[in-house]
Amino acid sequence: MNKVNFIRKKGNYKHVQSNLIAEISKHIPEGYYSETVGKNVRREDTINLSLFIHQYSDVLMSHGAADKNYLFMRDDETGKRLLNDFLHVLVPGDWLKERLLKAKTITLTEEQIHVVGWPRIEYLLNLREESISEGDGICSKRRVLWAPTHNYRKRGGEQKSTSSYPDFKRFTSVMKQKYDYEISLHPRNRFLKRPTGEQLVRADVVISDFGTLVYEAWALGIPVVFPRWILGNRIIKYNKGSAEAYIFENNIGLYADSIEELLEMTDTAVGIGSEVQEFMSRYLPKRLDTCSGEVIAELLGKLRSNEHRSDYATLR
Repeated sequence: MNKVNFIRKKGNYKHVQSNLIAEISKHIPEGYYSETVGKNVRREDTINLSLFIHQYSDVLMSHGAADKNYLFMRDDETGKRLLNDFLHVLVPGDWLKERLLKAKTITLTEEQIHVVGWPRIEYLLNLREESISEGDGICSKRRVLWAPTHNYRKRGGEQKSTSSYPDFKRFTSVMKQKYDYEISLHPRNRFLKRPTGEQLVRADVVISDFGTLVYEAWALGIPVVFPRWILGNRIIKYNKGSAEAYIFENNIGLYADSIEELLEMTDTAVGIGSEVQEFMSRYLPKRLDTCSGEVIAELLGKLRSNEHRSDYATLR
């Protein structure tokens, strides 16, 4: 059985990394896992896992469940796909695995791409159970959470991001008048970096756009409303081929073309609907909701990496 080393990265994602590592490592025997910052453990009995594509290791699992074309990123100097340097990649479901296998520029084989779900779902389900047991399940107003992705990357001549932040912020007063309204900005856009967990599991409706929170909300059965009049066609235009572009192209979920329409949808939305369920069965299968961390831990214990150990000298 391999020992597992989790490679951490400094920066905005400290708590997200801790959350994911905790959900996996609790299924690994004591003494069989470790953590380093930005460094591989170069031992034949240890397999290294990174959550960031620019940190080379044996195994990559993205720090987010969203597609965002993250696994298709290129090296700035050589132009080559960064993913091809890894021995294995872990993906949430068959949708993303099939996309990688169809891509001519991705050289990983079917045996190197592993469907493992998303470890935070079990954590969120447990968090919701705790919230209900503590009597947090009754509220006179609908609980609404605005959880946008970051607006760090601006695109096109208009220099707009694929986030509803900060544009939707101007509706804060009307949202607070009607609902028990909370805001959870992406870690890149806020000082406190703790992941959105307690706010999400309490929500009746989520307003979002492009990130992991969309998938986590749907996995919990929470409807998501997309403010399309703010987002326009940017997600489709600037993220071609991604799961998020696919979602918008096929109108999967709820789409509001004005604040009035968004309020109406927020008032009436219940559950996620059959189209979302069908998509999620391919993207983030329910069968892995309560065992993703265990599946990953077991897989990491079995994967082979020793024959590529010398690659560390020449790769990133």
